[in-house]
Amino acid sequence: MGYINIKILQFSIAFLCGILSAHFFEISLKILIIPTGISIAFFLFFFFKAKSQLYQLLYFGICCFLVLFFFGSISYQLKFPENKPYYFSKFINSEEDLLKLKLTEELKPNFQKRFIAEAEQVIQGQDSMKSQPVFGKILIGLPLTSRLKVGQEIIVPAKVSEINPPLNPHQFNYQEYMKFQGIFHQIQLSEDQILIDQNLNPSFLTKLRFSLLKTLQNSGFKEDELAVIQALILGERTAISNELYQNYAAAGAIHILAVSGLHVGIVLLFINFILKPLQQSKILKFTLTLIGIWSFALLTGLSASVVRASFMFSFVAFGLQINRKVNLLNTLFSAFFVLILINPFYVFQVGFQLSFAAVFSIALFQPKFSKLWHPKYKIVRFFYQIITVSICAQIGVLPLSLFYFHQFPGLFLLTNIVILPGLGILLISGILILILGIFDLLPEILVHFYSILIENLNHFIAWVASHERFIINDIHISHFSVLFLFGIIISFFFLLQQKKKKQVLLTLVSIILFQISLFFDQYQHSSEEIFILNKSGSSIIAEKNAQQLHLYGNSQKDSGWSYIDDFKIAEKISNIEFKELENFYELKQKRIMVIDSTALLNFPEFNPDILLLSNSPKVNLNRVIEVLKPDLIIADASNYPSLIELWEQTCLNKKVPFYQTGKKGAFNY
Repeated sequence: MGYINIKILQFSIAFLCGILSAHFFEISLKILIIPTGISIAFFLFFFFKAKSQLYQLLYFGICCFLVLFFFGSISYQLKFPENKPYYFSKFINSEEDLLKLKLTEELKPNFQKRFIAEAEQVIQGQDSMKSQPVFGKILIGLPLTSRLKVGQEIIVPAKVSEINPPLNPHQFNYQEYMKFQGIFHQIQLSEDQILIDQNLNPSFLTKLRFSLLKTLQNSGFKEDELAVIQALILGERTAISNELYQNYAAAGAIHILAVSGLHVGIVLLFINFILKPLQQSKILKFTLTLIGIWSFALLTGLSASVVRASFMFSFVAFGLQINRKVNLLNTLFSAFFVLILINPFYVFQVGFQLSFAAVFSIALFQPKFSKLWHPKYKIVRFFYQIITVSICAQIGVLPLSLFYFHQFPGLFLLTNIVILPGLGILLISGILILILGIFDLLPEILVHFYSILIENLNHFIAWVASHERFIINDIHISHFSVLFLFGIIISFFFLLQQKKKKQVLLTLVSIILFQISLFFDQYQHSSEEIFILNKSGSSIIAEKNAQQLHLYGNSQKDSGWSYIDDFKIAEKISNIEFKELENFYELKQKRIMVIDSTALLNFPEFNPDILLLSNSPKVNLNRVIEVLKPDLIIADASNYPSLIELWEQTCLNKKVPFYQTGKKGAFNY
């Protein structure tokens, strides 16, 4: 494996621990200042005092760790708006303020068009003379009919709000996802609220990507083929249909659509191949290699995954040019440390975790496979390397794949054996097509040939995905299970290194801890719980008892019930039964009464613990409270907002607790 630079590893671990501590323990910036100053003082003291004495070196090492630890915590906190001096939300003082934005990225639409925008100015009180330069990213929601484009500047009412947290248990946390992209606020706009700057002034990169996308769109490719080509070459995935995306995910080939280390590695190999004549001019070759790598990164829009991969392969390129055998682990640790220095939020991005887990696993286990068997023939050796690299990468990403995506593609090996040998040809040919298209030199026969390749790729992926019996779905593991699963992988590596009792014991302990975490997770989800869920236009009461889930609602399951699937996986539900919503329940020793739009004014003698208001009932809530005397009143998302506000005020006057699922999320007990 070669020499491992332990210092880089130690620096990375110390800085990472600081980031994680600031995240999980919510340590504020003010609290961090004093211990950081103290640790720096001790660091400087032992730096000048440390000679050869062991205790001084030990203290110096501890101080180094603490300094990096606190710097990691501070760097994490500095990413938040309250710690940024010119963040736009700090200068919005009234509803009359305006916000000047520049659209920088278009996201895949759902029920509306979505953009990421950069804040440029806050215009206070609609007076353009009182403007404050600001910065910060913001999520923009627009009608699907909007014709706005990336690069345009707009002036809009500064009615910003925080991105909503999930309102149902185990629902995807979009607020947290956007937070780790550096986006904390959103704004919903209609067409008549937008003043457009007619002087469209997109950046050079935006113009280039527009030109390249237009070149591809005018080349005559079919819809699905065009979507894959745009994703493969330009990192543009907004055109990929849900069906196509699910096929690639089920086949274990989703990494093809996300431009990342695999693609950058192929580009590096190709650049090294065409620059072979420059072996004598190492500086020129290295410079051209870096230009090639980062040009590809620019081409793909400088997405986080490409930037990470470009950093790592820049280190690899440097090692290659100085004729040193590159230790992949040192390269990995160096790239990791540099990247989390630049942006500590990378640590929490799924793509970052998957990329480093895959490469780390390849660095650990691939040499073992190489020693195990060295095929005589090149073609056999080539496919053996593809198989072993695929297995190593899958070992590394397995814990994270199960945790985030809850499935395991059993045919991932078949997919990689078929696709990876030709991926380089597809990628380089695609770049060539782009270049020829820009200069209007693209022959139709090349378009036809490339279209056939992509079409067959999609057909093969669809065929693999159709074998559902090889796809293991609905897997749920906890955070602790993920850690112990990584522990098994690392301890198994040490066992392969040295087959001693200590390594065997370490592996067995990791396996036992993993099993204990699974049993504990199962035990946690075996209790009985009642939920009043939040779904727009519907009322749903969920009764969970161990692995059984009873849903009482006034609408059947539809496409808007994805959070029920998330709930099912997380709570390990094996059976779901749906029943129509009734007016009276007694669940888990509490009486629940539902008053809906068909409510009668003559209430039975039923004193509920919980009163659920559903579908905007026309009732006098004052009288209802006097007659029924409920302990708690709940209004879900099936009611009109104006009525909910009225009911909340009534409950406040009557001193009855009021719970609104649209604000506080699902209610459970």
